[in-house]
Amino acid sequence: MNIEKIWMSPDTAGQSRFALQTVLGTLGIAILAAVLTAAGTLFSMTGQWALTGLSREAFLLILCIAVTVLVAAFAMKLGMRAAQNATIFFLTSDDRLFAIDARRLVCHGSSAWDIVSGMAEIQRFLRQLAEEPGVPAGADEVLKVYGLRENRTHYAVTCLIRHPNQSMVKRTFFPSKSCADAELLAWQLERRKSWENTLDPQENRNPLLILISVLVCAGFTAVCVLSHPAIARLPQEIYFPCLGVDFAAFCCAVYFIIRQYRGE
Repeated sequence: MNIEKIWMSPDTAGQSRFALQTVLGTLGIAILAAVLTAAGTLFSMTGQWALTGLSREAFLLILCIAVTVLVAAFAMKLGMRAAQNATIFFLTSDDRLFAIDARRLVCHGSSAWDIVSGMAEIQRFLRQLAEEPGVPAGADEVLKVYGLRENRTHYAVTCLIRHPNQSMVKRTFFPSKSCADAELLAWQLERRKSWENTLDPQENRNPLLILISVLVCAGFTAVCVLSHPAIARLPQEIYFPCLGVDFAAFCCAVYFIIRQYRGE
């Protein structure tokens, strides 16, 4: 089939460095976490933590939370960049829209070598596609768009797609806004929104669920602090059960925040 238009990120349209960027980014995050943890631990062992006005236990707890949040933020940013570079849309001459996430074409193993090999295979695929544009055999056809959310660096497109084997599923893609003629892609996606979605938009419950999860997390965090042996304002027996509930509420909050960010 003849291609009328192709949308890919500038990194992919050029000499793709998908594997290099992903692997080095992952190593950088791991090294940053190790360095911050080691530095904070040494700081606490030398007694310098007293300068902060906190107990040693409280200092280490804050250090753990801060490193975790920082690593999670960098990992999400790296993952989103990889998703944008791996996502490509194709418009054919007969007005059919196809999309592909190159990461889904590779089955990664469990070992580090398998993962690196998979990244290299994705990079080779993206380079070949940039040199010889064409709708690949594994591309999915976009049948209907349920939602189109514009973010700072990309779009979040939730749509109904048809696999080459004719099965249909709902999936979210993340095309980059920095690709050439990104506004034209957004227009093509808007065209494919169903009239049912336009007349009766689905209620977005993510903000409410995020608020509930955050409040529950904050409440059980306070209970955990008060029941910790260093504080001992509440019975210590409830510390670990409350810690488990607190972690579950935190995971729920992160889940609904990601759904909101993805436009789902």
